[in-house]
Amino acid sequence: MVSAWDSGLDASQACSNCTRYRARRDEKTCCDRCTENHCTDDNGTDESDGHAPDCARLTQELLQRIWESMISQRLHQMPASLQKGGDVLVGQLPQVTGPSYLLNRRSRWERFRCDLAAEEDAVCLVVPPREEEARRLPAPVILFLTGNGHIDDRQDFLWGGIDTLLRNPELRHCFFVAPKPLTKTGTLRRNDRSRWVWSEDGVWALFTEVLRRLGPDQVDPTRLYATGLSLGAAGVWHLALRYGNYLAAAVPISGQCEWPGESWPSRKDADPSMLRRLTELPLRVYHVDIDRYGGNPAEDMEWLCWQLPECKEEATLRGMEVDRKVELETRSWHREPPGASWHLCMAKGPLKDWAWYDDWGGDKHCLWQRVYPWPEWGLAEWLFQHSRSPDCCWRFDSEVLVVDSTEERKQEEAWLAAHREEAAKEEVDSTQDDRYQECAKRPKLEALPDEKI
Repeated sequence: MVSAWDSGLDASQACSNCTRYRARRDEKTCCDRCTENHCTDDNGTDESDGHAPDCARLTQELLQRIWESMISQRLHQMPASLQKGGDVLVGQLPQVTGPSYLLNRRSRWERFRCDLAAEEDAVCLVVPPREEEARRLPAPVILFLTGNGHIDDRQDFLWGGIDTLLRNPELRHCFFVAPKPLTKTGTLRRNDRSRWVWSEDGVWALFTEVLRRLGPDQVDPTRLYATGLSLGAAGVWHLALRYGNYLAAAVPISGQCEWPGESWPSRKDADPSMLRRLTELPLRVYHVDIDRYGGNPAEDMEWLCWQLPECKEEATLRGMEVDRKVELETRSWHREPPGASWHLCMAKGPLKDWAWYDDWGGDKHCLWQRVYPWPEWGLAEWLFQHSRSPDCCWRFDSEVLVVDSTEERKQEEAWLAAHREEAAKEEVDSTQDDRYQECAKRPKLEALPDEKI
């Protein structure tokens, strides 16, 4: 096996300045403000280390602990010693405990065919609790869905997403499961506007497969959490609509629910079963008040919480730079059990807490770069207030979810083909009209000139 430092999934090289942190993809340095020999702690909470606020601060030592697992079947189906001609994770056989093999306590890439119609296996990063936190197993699990910029590796997957969560010191005792948004793997689907969005079924099939691989000795199914940014926030909403009864809590950041299918048709009431799953799930939503880039969830939450008791709280929190602040208003609605409380945390925008955005008039969208790494934003404290009862949580012996989107893909291809033909015809007609109008404006010639027209 090769480490993630050498893996082709996300190739890495040391920063040419500090040599400690991983350089951004296609860059020589880890961040714009990196200065030689000024690294201090690996938490990245002290700007005196000479790095930019958005520096991922992923060390070579950490990435060399992330191993690319080539296992495509559940480990209890085939011993690791038989995989790939005898290769095993970190050169050790996993120990047998109950129905599954324990995986080595190291971060790794996992692969799984989460949709039978997909062309390739889904790929997902699994980061275990830090070694000093191993005594607290079984541990909570955080499912993380990243944003649109990381689709098909347009942007560096290890920068601007999962790295911000890993910087939060209050989350070190958790497992992190972070799928890569690749269009050929079944983790994404097309929405009604033919745009790529996270597939709630594909993601859940992949997530539960990873849970089974880890086993009940390592993960606590009563503490399964989901969070995501921008496109990933919409993905968390959609996951909550269908599988919210298995989640302990969810935190979408900078994104809005699209209400797919018949979950909440226009000018009609929401689906009752969906509404029950959603309203029984604790939600904490973060958004910039003027952000329309990923939609705005405020109106939906107000409607769904209509006539519920509401309270408001204001706070001033640290920004991207320690000497700059962000104003946050939190609106809270409380339901009687089995209903759950919801919180809408609105930051006053545009955010002027980072010099990098000064020339742009402030940041209107990327609120997760504050919420995820800084404990004072309350993410960890709120998450761990919630857990599922053992009687109503996801179970390791539950039926395996099998996703086959073959028919949906055929319908999508037919729709896309039809619209491509219509678009091509409209383009031809438009071109002909333009040529006609252009010719109509030309003066009539009694004789052709010598040069070609």
